[in-house]
Amino acid sequence: MAAESKPLFHPEVIRRQLRNFVLPASVAESRPRLQHWADLISSGRADQLKETDLLPDFLTDVFVRLLGYTRPAESPACYTLSRETQIVVDGQKADAVLGRFQPDRREYLVALEGKGTRDPLEFPFGGRKMSAVDQCYRYAINLPCDWIIVTSMRETRLYHKGSNQQTYERFDTVRLAGDAGLLKRFVFLLGAARVVPESGGCHFKDLLGSSETVGREITNKFYAFYAALRQTAFARLRAENAAIAPQEILRCSQ
Repeated sequence: MAAESKPLFHPEVIRRQLRNFVLPASVAESRPRLQHWADLISSGRADQLKETDLLPDFLTDVFVRLLGYTRPAESPACYTLSRETQIVVDGQKADAVLGRFQPDRREYLVALEGKGTRDPLEFPFGGRKMSAVDQCYRYAINLPCDWIIVTSMRETRLYHKGSNQQTYERFDTVRLAGDAGLLKRFVFLLGAARVVPESGGCHFKDLLGSSETVGREITNKFYAFYAALRQTAFARLRAENAAIAPQEILRCSQ
């Protein structure tokens, strides 16, 4: 049985960030193409086509037009999406890398691996020895970079190299086309303006740190509540059993 997945970032951290986030105007221009992909996938037509026939257009429509990454032809002095980076794992190269690429400097931030719409991503498929997720973790180790995006075009996942493979953010393409809230979350998390900003670092690191802080706060509040509840219950038991030694009440209530 497959292990249950959990989100990479704490939901409360993302909710706080989304309150003041406004979608760029360019997103409205990209939505017809996103709907096109949703229709292609939901109709089953995408399953009949090869990954190599679809993936270049998907990366252009979603990562360039919707999320705002730039390619060498558009911004040769400094671009943020590099295709077919020369990092070989099991005879294969990463489909793309997100980062900041200049003539004299290359900063790798996210390894990106794309597969066909029938690929389950977490299991080997189509005769491969390793899953798409395993493959992209290897790319991230060898580049190196800390973040991983794996997409089957049907769904897109974000992983952290330092976290286990059951912890990730997941976005379903068909749902993205029809759910404005989910689309806002997708663009906020994966948008180029926050992943590869002109100044400062990738926001994934800050989101992960904030998520860990919130997790600790919730845990501490839970244990404080539990301790107070035990004290209240013990006091009530003592009041209602005055003839019994407190040590005996404590022993029986453990």
